[in-house]
This record gives sequence, C-alpha cells and structure tokens, in this order.
Amino acid sequence: MTVIYDPAAAEPVDVVEYTLTADVTRPGLRVGLVSNGFPDAGTLLSAVGRLLERELDHAVITLFERDDPTVTIGQEMLEEVQNCDIAVTALGQCGSCTSSTVRDAAAIAKSGVPAVALVSYKFLELAQFIADAARMPDVPRVALPHPVSGTGAENIERIAAGAVQQVIGTLAGQPLHVGVGN
Repeated sequence: MTVIYDPAAAEPVDVVEYTLTADVTRPGLRVGLVSNGFPDAGTLLSAVGRLLERELDHAVITLFERDDPTVTIGQEMLEEVQNCDIAVTALGQCGSCTSSTVRDAAAIAKSGVPAVALVSYKFLELAQFIADAARMPDVPRVALPHPVSGTGAENIERIAAGAVQQVIGTLAGQPLHVGVGN
C-alpha cells in the first residue's frame, strides 16, 4: 500500500518575532554556551566563554555539550539553559550542524532567553532558511570565517576574538551587521 504524506501543517504556525535583549552590563550574567557537538564547537565556545568572562562583569559561564550535531537541543538541556540570562549556540559549518545550531538558538529564544547562533559565513543563506522554517526568521546569527573546525586551537581563538563583540552587541539588542569575525 502506498502512503502519501501531506507536508502542510494541520494548524498554521505563527512566526515569532525576535525581540529579546539582555543587559550585558549587569554583574553576574549567566551565560549558556550550547555546543551541538560538531568538531571544535566546544573549543570555539570555550574560547568565546573565556573572552566573555573578560568582557562581562563577573559572568558565570556554563558549557552545555551534545555529541550529535544532527539533532536539536533536547528538553532537559533546554530547561537547564533556561536558567541562563543569555545563550550562544555553535557551530554552524555544514548542513545539518547549521540546522541544529540555528534551531537551538530559536528554541532557546522562544523559551525567553536571548540567544545568538555562530555560523560560518558560507552557511548564512542556509541559516536564514532554517530560521524561517523554525518560524523565527530574525533569530540572531554571527558570521564566522570558513572553516572553523579543524583549523587549530590558535586560529579558533582568533575567530572567537573576532566574533565576541558581535555576540555581545547582538545579545544587547544592537543592530546586527553581518560580517565575518577574524
């Protein structure tokens, strides 16, 4: 027997406008770094975390790591991230990992936590498509050079240094100027 599936949603799903901002000057900001498990995503986020500790006043950094970049954040981890004031997701550098990174940021933002996704500039068009599909087309993304993964710890530190001010500004609600961190 042949089964034909209708891809249309039974109920229309509303688009959620991203309106979240964070007071990045507040002491003790709780920062959730969400790694999708793509190679070097944890390395990148750890570097971002170290820089955020320097830039923000007594920030408390927590790294959340998954081991499968092809799936999105689970309910248990999402509930843990909801205890944070802001979140950064990574790493979008290929198809499925870009999808999980952007969907993670959208899910976190929909739960009320300002979030930004770190995505290679070569995958920004896909990231927009995924954000549209996640019904949050303006979930923030910061463009990174390509590639990130496999370029060595020293280069990943440079990439993080080039992106951290965009991350902070985006989470604070400043207009996002898509550029590539060095």
